[in-house]
Amino acid sequence: MTVRRIRGPGAFQREIPSVPDAVDGVCRDLRTFLATSEVSAAGFGIELVARELLNNAVLHGNRLRAEKRAVLELRIGRRWIALRVADTGQGFDWRSARRQSHAALDATHGRGLIIAGEYGAAVSFNQAGNSVTVRFEKPAV
Repeated sequence: MTVRRIRGPGAFQREIPSVPDAVDGVCRDLRTFLATSEVSAAGFGIELVARELLNNAVLHGNRLRAEKRAVLELRIGRRWIALRVADTGQGFDWRSARRQSHAALDATHGRGLIIAGEYGAAVSFNQAGNSVTVRFEKPAV
């Protein structure tokens, strides 16, 4: 996986091994970053979506193989916020997954993309399905 280095006051990036504890650490760092940013009002939704997508990358994409990596990138633009999560797995059939509009109440999985769609303004994938980008509307200051 090639990791693009992003810099600037509106940029946050982390690369983690595919272990569940690493997801918690990244989300903690992201929460701190968002709390001190101009988009702190959107922090809860962004962190929730980031956690869901990172868990998907670690559990499903990389199958908990610690030698594989997952990447989270957040960019704050003038009118939008873009959150991207990528893994080194083979990807998945995101076209079929997008057709699912709800999960059963007793389901133990299948909610991550639904949550991303509810909080985000747009959700897009790369062709392979191992990178997802969620765009959020930037809250008015």
